[in-house]
Amino acid sequence: SAVTGSAKLGYRPINSLLIRGTAGTSFRASNLRELLLVSQTSFHSIYDPCLRPSQSADGRDDREPQVLDNCRATGIDPIASHNDGRNDYTTEMAEGGSLDLEEETSLSLTAGLAWEQPFIQAFNLTVGLNYYQIEVDDTIIEPSAQYIINDCYYSLSGSSAFCSRITRQPVGSDGTGPLIGFIDGGFINRDNETARGVDANLAFDMPFTVFGRPFELAVNVDAHRTIERSTLFVNDEGVASFTEYQRQWFLAEYRGTANVRLEYDRWRLSWTTRYLGEVDQHPSGRDPFSDLEDRLDTGWSSDTCLGPPDDVLCRDVGFADSYMVHSLSAWYNADTWWAGGGVTNMFDTPPPQIDHGEGPYKIKNVPVGGGYDLLGRSWYISLAVRLFAGE
Repeated sequence: SAVTGSAKLGYRPINSLLIRGTAGTSFRASNLRELLLVSQTSFHSIYDPCLRPSQSADGRDDREPQVLDNCRATGIDPIASHNDGRNDYTTEMAEGGSLDLEEETSLSLTAGLAWEQPFIQAFNLTVGLNYYQIEVDDTIIEPSAQYIINDCYYSLSGSSAFCSRITRQPVGSDGTGPLIGFIDGGFINRDNETARGVDANLAFDMPFTVFGRPFELAVNVDAHRTIERSTLFVNDEGVASFTEYQRQWFLAEYRGTANVRLEYDRWRLSWTTRYLGEVDQHPSGRDPFSDLEDRLDTGWSSDTCLGPPDDVLCRDVGFADSYMVHSLSAWYNADTWWAGGGVTNMFDTPPPQIDHGEGPYKIKNVPVGGGYDLLGRSWYISLAVRLFAGE
């Protein structure tokens, strides 16, 4: 059983200004699969970062420093442990439902305003500004084998709650291991997921004439700022794992879209600009500068330069500058058909490139997803016919 509620409030101190706010709760009960799926085991291919990889030609170990620290914290020596240079292998994983699951609950809050300019009748202008905060508690998740491994050993906080779900075998008689022998991947509640941000919108349209011919100009701008995007997980032993993602890959602090449209009779010309703000790795995930002595002492060496005082600006490329692409299109709308075409990414702006071992999922040093255009400049045409016209 659960109780949910919502409330909405709107107030106009003047006719052209609306101040509004909402608050609401919701819930989702566990479904049959999440509760009653019979426990079953299968074998999954995994990548184990705690085993010493095959080294590069110069003998360097390019694993991230927090990976080595997290392996040691769980009792694994990342320098001595090995599988003859192979980090990928298969391991057993258990999956199944749990009667201990709690229902998902959420709380959402919004507050904002909308203003329509009342002074000049020659054009329309509307401005909106909204703040939102959404918190989801006890999200039911089914973590994959690699997710559990990555959260444990790549954790920037060093306190992943998923490490207790990994069981390793003893070192083999041939000296290999300790390999992961079992992973508990059953359904579980994540304690909290939070998203906070601000949305801003602007809409402008104005009719005008040129040599007696009527035109209409319209401008729409949508902008967004991500203030917080975080997750919290606490395991049965009370170990908390809190991770923040804002301003990192795929969650740029600022992003937005602007569209300018000009219409005349049956013609429409449109220009669109899309913006993504700069993104970066979490500071604790950046490789420190290192030298030969570091490698001899710890068995680890970053792939940066030697650092200060000579190479102050040298660091791995795990970041991207702001990104902007432009598109143009033209359309003609007849009574029973319409046609048009255009070009996307007009200036052929390439996606950012990053180091192979840094940042998000990538193909050949190019990050995939997150709004980056991978195709370059593209042309298109479209033709459509209305077979039936409604009254």
